[in-house]
Amino acid sequence: MKKVLIIDDDPISTGFLKGLISNKLNFPCESAKNLKEAQSLLQNADEFNIAFVDVSLPDAMQGECIDLVLKCKIPVIAMTDSSKTELQKKVLSKDILDHVNKDSSSSFDYAMRLLRFVYGFAGSEILLVDDSKASRLQMKFSLNKLPLTIHEAKDAKEALIQFKKNPEIKLIIIDKNMPNMSGIELLQELRRSHNMNELAIIGISASTEPMLSVEFLKNGANDFITKPFIPEEMLSRVILSLEMLYYIRLAEESAVKDFLTGLYNRKYLYETGKKLYENAKREHLSIVVAMLDIDYFKKINDRFGHEAGDMALKFLGALLLKEFRTSDIVTRYGGEEFCIILTNTKLKDSEIVMKSICRKVEDMVISINNITFRMTLSVGLNDKTLGSFDQMVAASDEKLYQAKDEGRNRVVS
Repeated sequence: MKKVLIIDDDPISTGFLKGLISNKLNFPCESAKNLKEAQSLLQNADEFNIAFVDVSLPDAMQGECIDLVLKCKIPVIAMTDSSKTELQKKVLSKDILDHVNKDSSSSFDYAMRLLRFVYGFAGSEILLVDDSKASRLQMKFSLNKLPLTIHEAKDAKEALIQFKKNPEIKLIIIDKNMPNMSGIELLQELRRSHNMNELAIIGISASTEPMLSVEFLKNGANDFITKPFIPEEMLSRVILSLEMLYYIRLAEESAVKDFLTGLYNRKYLYETGKKLYENAKREHLSIVVAMLDIDYFKKINDRFGHEAGDMALKFLGALLLKEFRTSDIVTRYGGEEFCIILTNTKLKDSEIVMKSICRKVEDMVISINNITFRMTLSVGLNDKTLGSFDQMVAASDEKLYQAKDEGRNRVVS
């Protein structure tokens, strides 16, 4: 992971910022206290993703350090204080990403959001829809400091074509007045297939109609901007809209994913498994349900501690994700048990796969706190559809207990 560069001659301010970045985001940092030290670090400029730069340093009183960092093509968040108003104006005229006031803690909270955006949203795709080329250029100018992929359309028809060609677009900015189809009509068309949790839409217009923003919002826009706007406003609104989608996705994933391993959880297993079961019966397809259990897991916890047990679960989860296809459903069933649905697979092929997994787990060496240990798996397989998906899971669970009774570290089908 690329590092955050902090250039500030105040050790208290630097320590505060490092602590904030470490505790909130867990990003690596390096710091310099003057222009000379910054020049040395920037000999390896490609190691840095973004820089916080104090506008006034002992050997760079007029923002020269900002120019140095920008020359290295590193985005800059300038750090100012309220006593240097003239210098602030000079700095803000530079091509910086944004600025924060060192006198305000809330300003640094905003900076953390901006930092998270630069690291987490790189390449995010957005679409600008406006029949005015000048307006699109202004929007691009406001946003080109962010690591975005920007598409353009001059009218609604072209916008729909662009959106179909680029399904990863997460945000669309739509002007109200366009030929053939208005911005409101385009918004309504987009909302027929994509709700507010899937696609963010910002309305924009130079119109002074008092109810226009309400019209956009009532038809499904996430936000509205009035022209003319300052670049910082556009920047902030776009960040806010994309963050909203991100946190909604996190909330949705947390409902169906296990926090520790990142695998799907039991709820998702049964919701998806029942659909796959019905499809398999209808289309005469084969599915296999595998139940896995870490042998003597309690002994791992008792001997090495729960941290070691958690590490074992994480290692196994990562291995299972790597070894199975995207069409298979890999879940943590509960505790040290995992359940996998292998789709379009015969029982014999599933046995081969699971025996290979068992060998890889047996060969795995887990290290934590200067302790190393190994583990093994017991596996039960079932391919009989029986009367329901629940019964398929129960049958594979019975095979799992048979594997344990027969000595563990084996596959029983």
